[in-house]
Amino acid sequence: MIRPARQKLGQHFLVSGKVLERIAKAACGPHAPLVVEIGPGRGALTEKLLGRADRVAAIELDAELAGYLRARWPGLELLEANALEVDWSRWGAGVLTGSLPYYIATPIVSRYLRAPGLLSQAVFLIQKEVADRITAKPGGREYGYFSVECQFLAQTEYLFTVAPGAFRPPPKVDSAAIRLTPQSAPALPDVDGFLGFVSICFRQKRKTLRNNLAGAFPAERYRSRPEISRRAEQLSVTEFVDLYRALNNAH
Repeated sequence: MIRPARQKLGQHFLVSGKVLERIAKAACGPHAPLVVEIGPGRGALTEKLLGRADRVAAIELDAELAGYLRARWPGLELLEANALEVDWSRWGAGVLTGSLPYYIATPIVSRYLRAPGLLSQAVFLIQKEVADRITAKPGGREYGYFSVECQFLAQTEYLFTVAPGAFRPPPKVDSAAIRLTPQSAPALPDVDGFLGFVSICFRQKRKTLRNNLAGAFPAERYRSRPEISRRAEQLSVTEFVDLYRALNNAH
């Protein structure tokens, strides 16, 4: 018998059949050639995915759970590894999914969006607070650096909310399913440079861009820009791109 979830690993196993089916459908549609699942746990979502995909590859860090999954599905393609260390390009065209532990959701999303390989979309179940940040609009309380990073690199979509009762043991907060579809080509080629610039803009969130950019760029480059008196949280991704181009004379 498989042992209870280890909360030190952020394990809260999703057990609601209705929610599992909704996630599998969102990830695979009626059919997918390949789906890669992060953190299959006891295989509740894996079972749904196997019914919708020609090939399922699972990444599981917990050795005991990996052994359980191998015994349950001897033909399952299972990689016993840390998802933060996996090169997505090892797989061909497909989709990515998983119910992500709260403590690792943000770095996994960032890593996927930076180098998605041929995995054309990701459907994740994550903490609602993080989902709200990813999909936030300018001017909202949740809108910040991570919002801009995700929306610069991908189309983001909030799918649905999941209550704690859908898990065992139940977490203390709501979760949410999101869909991320990476851009075929970012609006700017210098992704690291642009995101570094955005980080500077959000350095002190309550300060204006004029204050945050002081010392990072010559004042003559930005003093005449109309948005310079606004706070970073008020700018859209497109406005950040335009400002970055103007400051760097990039076209």
